[in-house]
Amino acid sequence: MGYLSQKKLHTRENIVLMIMIAVVIVLTACFVMNPDCSCKYFNLFHLYCLTGLLSIYAIWRQKYKAAILFVIFFLINYISLAAYTNIFLSDDFDGTQSLELAFNPKQKLIDSFDKTEIMNAGAIIVAKKYTAHYVLVNKQTPLMIIEVDFSRANKADYPLIFKHLHEFILKNDNPVIIFGKFGIPAWSKPFKEFINISGLTVKNRLIFDRGFNIFATPDFYILGFRDMGIKDISATCDNNDMLVRALIAFNPAKI
Repeated sequence: MGYLSQKKLHTRENIVLMIMIAVVIVLTACFVMNPDCSCKYFNLFHLYCLTGLLSIYAIWRQKYKAAILFVIFFLINYISLAAYTNIFLSDDFDGTQSLELAFNPKQKLIDSFDKTEIMNAGAIIVAKKYTAHYVLVNKQTPLMIIEVDFSRANKADYPLIFKHLHEFILKNDNPVIIFGKFGIPAWSKPFKEFINISGLTVKNRLIFDRGFNIFATPDFYILGFRDMGIKDISATCDNNDMLVRALIAFNPAKI
């Protein structure tokens, strides 16, 4: 490649990188100020991946000033994600007790447990037509398991949904695990507020619907208490239904 051709290539690269820096700055500012500004196919996780790829590309092309900027925004987006959810690894915990959770839209929550372990079961009306099913099981210490599926909920309904979930948790004296499809990512504003007031944290890695479709919004989460983690988790798809199985480990005596 001749000198003029190389110069033109470098000029085009610099222009493209400057445009991408501007785009990353605008998007990062938008997500920091308003996490709910994401659309169906682009959210904070995608921006995190994009800034990571741009950082690698800039380093490879020896555009170190651009690389430094991309790395800074990569770290900002990582911190925004990691503050409320795990990305690639679930929280591991070597507990004395274990419990298997199964999310299957065609199966009732109560059918996942041995009848001799069930102390109580029912449903919570959280907002309008949305319900959450619960089971109180005896695992040395009573443990409240709540399954949710808000995949069809409207954004305007989430403050009421999380308000009623929190009220139910406050009325319950037992440790709580909430799992299922929340319909929104953990870094969205109503979800973050619920995590902050409930004391629960996201334990699982990001799980995408319909296989590894990174363009889908991850909305399946397992929320649990401090002395609890996930030994194993897997997700499959059956006739457009998301099926998730997770092995939970915890210490009842330390709750």
